[in-house]
Amino acid sequence: MQVIDYIVLIAYFGGMVGIGIWAMKRVHGQEDYFMGGRGFGKLLQTFAAFGAGTGAHEPVSVGRTAWTSGLSGVWSALMWLFVTPIYWMTGVWYRRMRHLTLGDWFVERYESPAMGVAYTAFAMSFYMAYLSTMLSAISKFAVPLLGVEKVYGFDLSDVLIPVLALIVIVYGVLGGLRAAYYTDLVQGIFIIILSILLIPFGLWQLVRQFGDPQTMSVMDGFHIMHQRVSADYFNLFGGPAAGEFPWHYIVALSLLGLVGIVVQPHFIATGGGSAKSEDEARIGLVVGNFLKRLCTIGWALTALIALALLAGNHEIALDPDRVWGVAAREVLGPLNLGLVGLMLACLLAAMMSSADAYMIVTSALVTRNVYAAYLNPHADERTYVLVG
Repeated sequence: MQVIDYIVLIAYFGGMVGIGIWAMKRVHGQEDYFMGGRGFGKLLQTFAAFGAGTGAHEPVSVGRTAWTSGLSGVWSALMWLFVTPIYWMTGVWYRRMRHLTLGDWFVERYESPAMGVAYTAFAMSFYMAYLSTMLSAISKFAVPLLGVEKVYGFDLSDVLIPVLALIVIVYGVLGGLRAAYYTDLVQGIFIIILSILLIPFGLWQLVRQFGDPQTMSVMDGFHIMHQRVSADYFNLFGGPAAGEFPWHYIVALSLLGLVGIVVQPHFIATGGGSAKSEDEARIGLVVGNFLKRLCTIGWALTALIALALLAGNHEIALDPDRVWGVAAREVLGPLNLGLVGLMLACLLAAMMSSADAYMIVTSALVTRNVYAAYLNPHADERTYVLVG
């Protein structure tokens, strides 16, 4: 990475903190802090669903599975495709609940405050495990770009984790869900850039290395890719590692996803609970998740282009999770335009857009279902916001 790449990263981090400071002035109570005043329209609900539903581990995971299994590797993330239309019905559930947390709903449904505590414990455990996969993915991506695995004697991941966590905590604590949603809008745009940025540059690199730049265009890179990659890598079902994603695996995980997704803690907010109306809730949830499905195709295509370019790369052969990092370094690095820093910022955006929503939702659960239920049930709104 060059100086310009670090400038891009610093500007991105500064922008996120600035949004948190701006949003802080609009927080007056629990509903403002934990639900943004339930006043978000279609655009912000779309990018909230898109950001919270797109983890940093998913581009890396799809890159690895597409590298090893071909286009069929897209099912490592695209299995949610068949669940997405159901969101049109479920999106209104959370708007109609009028609860601040799903823990509140479980307490009301089972008439037991202990259910709220149990759900809070589940949420904390779930998000810690889930976010750890994202942080691991970021280290896989960052190592090839930064060219180091240790910083001052510490593993790179051990340095990145507290830095990223601190930034998310700062803007999330300052502005609550409103800050999370406005940063999700920016970060969502970054995720889209992440999904497509390597494609045109990678295709042109194929033309430069294996074609004739004088007579061929970027689109001819697709023809070269088909020449350099085995035909079975382009099978949507099957491929060189057909046993990795058989049809019954896809069906089973789709059904499990449908059952499990509706009770994930963040769905009380990003699933529609923070929207202005039921239309905003269902449109934001469905469009945001279909946007992710389109990006998933871009991740798989990027991996196939990388395979055509870097089939003999030793780093990727040792660890296919490094496909994105190595491809960004080899394709974008020589341009010296700050695009490597932009790519890293985009992947960080994928993690941060999920982490901020998870953090706010978990703080709401602790405040509402532990502190307010057992420790201080008669506190005022200001106290609850400070605890959150």
